[in-house]
Amino acid sequence: METFQNSAVACIFTKLTVLSFLLALNTSGIGHARLPGTNFINVTDEAEVDFTHFSGALGKRYMPETMGSGCAFFDFDHDGYLDILFANGREWRDDNQSNYTPKLYRNLGNGKFVDVTEKAGLAIPMYGMGVTIADFDNDDDQDIYFTNVGSNLLFRNNGNTTFTDVTDTSNTGGHDWSTSALFFDYDRDGQLDLFVCNYVKWTVESDLSCTVDDQHPSYCTPAVYQGQSCRLYRNLGKGDIFQETTEKAGVYNPNGKSLGVAMLDYDDDGWIDLAVANDTEANFLYHNNGDGTFTDQALLMGVAYDENGKPQGCMGIDVADVNNDNSNVIAIGNFSNEMNSFFLASAGDYFSDQTIQTRIGNPSLFTLTFGLFFLDFDLDGYQDLFCANGHIEPNVSRYQRNIRYPQRPSLFWNQQNGKFDEIGLKVGLRKAGVGRGAAYGDYDRDGDLDLLVSNSGVISRNGRAWLLRNEANHEHSYLRIKTKGVDSNRDGIGTKVIVSAAGIQQRQMVRTGSSYCSQSEIILTFGLGAAEVVDWLEVIWPSGTIDKYTNIAVNTLLTINEGESKQQ
Repeated sequence: METFQNSAVACIFTKLTVLSFLLALNTSGIGHARLPGTNFINVTDEAEVDFTHFSGALGKRYMPETMGSGCAFFDFDHDGYLDILFANGREWRDDNQSNYTPKLYRNLGNGKFVDVTEKAGLAIPMYGMGVTIADFDNDDDQDIYFTNVGSNLLFRNNGNTTFTDVTDTSNTGGHDWSTSALFFDYDRDGQLDLFVCNYVKWTVESDLSCTVDDQHPSYCTPAVYQGQSCRLYRNLGKGDIFQETTEKAGVYNPNGKSLGVAMLDYDDDGWIDLAVANDTEANFLYHNNGDGTFTDQALLMGVAYDENGKPQGCMGIDVADVNNDNSNVIAIGNFSNEMNSFFLASAGDYFSDQTIQTRIGNPSLFTLTFGLFFLDFDLDGYQDLFCANGHIEPNVSRYQRNIRYPQRPSLFWNQQNGKFDEIGLKVGLRKAGVGRGAAYGDYDRDGDLDLLVSNSGVISRNGRAWLLRNEANHEHSYLRIKTKGVDSNRDGIGTKVIVSAAGIQQRQMVRTGSSYCSQSEIILTFGLGAAEVVDWLEVIWPSGTIDKYTNIAVNTLLTINEGESKQQ
């Protein structure tokens, strides 16, 4: 997240000189014969999700105020319906007395939600940034990790719709400004480990005053603060106990200023790697060496900087196989006056910046993207890209006429030819917000993916969250897959699934993390277009076990238990 201090303002005009060139490359029209039969409907009021983000802003321009917060879709009570969780801020004081806490909404299964935060034991004040969720203790219940400004919090799911704070016994609290996080099994021992992004060294006492024009206060750029290293915690498999292995594993680096993290296996060696989005610093690409250590290969592999060799203001991040050719794409949301990044893997697994070539460049030039992820919103078998947008400075339009504080979301529709078209306005994404966290999930169990967006509450009227229901008017089929590990971790995090239907092979991984400070559902959704049957699917577990199935019915949720195909 860059801010537009005087140095940034000075470079705007240089960046804008490329605009006419970008327009020429990005106006070739919709590649599909017609628009998708899909519309997103804002059902927030109808669903009784009344969350409004609280930033604690009192005009002092404390930097964390404009950075929060994240959200999540997950099934906390094991009833088969996705529930909703929001991280939240609080007042700037050192006590536990606050009316502002995270919010947990239980899905009633009838299109409505109810606030169960207090009943669940989560009504605890914290200056929240993000969430990641997984079954870290392999007891078949979803546990929650909150990242905060200050100590993070780990809550174990008790299996009875309540949670217990196990932060102290788990050794995962820390005292940094943490942002995004994810659970993954980096050593393949069947226990989920924890990676936590940290941003900059900031406290109320160390806060600096910044200005755009020597008259009006503004939020400071991260350049004026020291960075903080990300943290890695190894799950010891002994109840709630983790051990920090940051330095031992080779991921200690205080220069990152990290805001987003996504898991992938870019060299397909069976060991989970990590892509980390850094703000105004080089990105990280941590290659898992398979011996408990990682090596940062971002510079070598081509994802450290943009195509001009410069760091960008990077926030959200995600990874997908968008061309159905077994090649990874790393997408990153960037600051305004920078295009979002689209790094495509080619021969030898090296990445190249294809932002302009894919037509993502021009539509993302003036937006500021935080939450970002791939999903197949129209179930045509190709991954599309959603971006939650919103600036960090409420008065930005005073200095930059082309930039707005509230911004509408972007939806880039995959044209199945290596290019994307931004069609947000055409599918109902018309309302502007100050987007931060974003997640997807099928909360109404109709087979397509709905959207959840958390908006910043620096100005309270902008802080209302959005629940956007996917209203499909097409006949595309789908297959949803839930994994349950036996030798691998219970959630099957890190499992690769290959689905073949109608001559197309799609690949997805069961993952936590991605986006910005948020968590999407971990059930995989494969759009199948007009296919009437799945010819075959292959499930590759972190343990190395492989399950294979043929002739699978479409339009269903398939639960796969590790190793079960060999018993049939």
